[in-house]
Amino acid sequence: MLNIGDVFSNLVGLFLLIAVGYAAVKLQVLPVSSTKLLSNLLMQITLPATILVSLVRPYDAAFIRDGVLIAILGTVLYLLYGLLSLPACRLFHVGEGRRGAWIFSAMFSNNGFMGFPVALALFQEEGLALAVFLGIPFNLLAYTLGAKLMCMDHEAEDSSPPPSWRSILLTSVNGAILLGLVMYVAQIPIPDVLSTPLTHLSNITTPLSMLVIGMNLTEGRVGDLLRDRDVFSVSFLRLVFFPVLTWAILRLLPISNPLVVGVTLIIMAMPSPAISAILAESYHSDKEFASRSVFLSSLLCLISIPLISLLL
Repeated sequence: MLNIGDVFSNLVGLFLLIAVGYAAVKLQVLPVSSTKLLSNLLMQITLPATILVSLVRPYDAAFIRDGVLIAILGTVLYLLYGLLSLPACRLFHVGEGRRGAWIFSAMFSNNGFMGFPVALALFQEEGLALAVFLGIPFNLLAYTLGAKLMCMDHEAEDSSPPPSWRSILLTSVNGAILLGLVMYVAQIPIPDVLSTPLTHLSNITTPLSMLVIGMNLTEGRVGDLLRDRDVFSVSFLRLVFFPVLTWAILRLLPISNPLVVGVTLIIMAMPSPAISAILAESYHSDKEFASRSVFLSSLLCLISIPLISLLL
């Protein structure tokens, strides 16, 4: 069982970094437009380095078995969330033009920008290594099924086509996962000359991801957010209903490693993913709603995640 004090302390530390990113934009130290460059640095360089460092470890067949299990769990849970979000969308009377974005924001969690750093903070490198496996179903589903959901809101003639499988699979993050697994199975160590710079780059990932989230939050308007009931309903599903449902499902399964349960539950309790606003813009959905969902759920998870962790 996680210590609630440790969970809260780690989350407060991460959210102080978010506050730094928020203040940097508000005080005009950095322009909000720089989030694109910093996000690229994160996704193309530092996060792959973090993944590689976490996966290259002494061989343990149980780790591979747990990794495959957690990837299967992630796939099933994401699809289940999507199926349940369809009737919930009607139940909460979500308006046309944002239903796809609403379902996407409820269905997927922020596993990369926030989930990986939180998993590292709470479960150390072994927890992060397992959390990496949850990135596989996320990448495959968010950019295919997720793109289709966004297209529901506005089937315009100039809508961008769904991304190709090549663009989905050939990313730095997936490349680091594949390389790390190959090196793990073959027990190929990272050469000393590369180990130090990779470790330094890995250490940048957590503060950089939190700074980027804080910078993105500056685009939300509190007044508009408070008047948008759909943002509150999707945050309830994302932060409360689906994590509690996940906990109930995990309790029914004969999972021997408690770390698998802990990592799965915490990652699935993350707020709406930052990519939702980007996809909403690309496929002509409601970008403002998607941004508000990221904004509110990212703030409320400071309360929800410690409470969800009490279930472990």
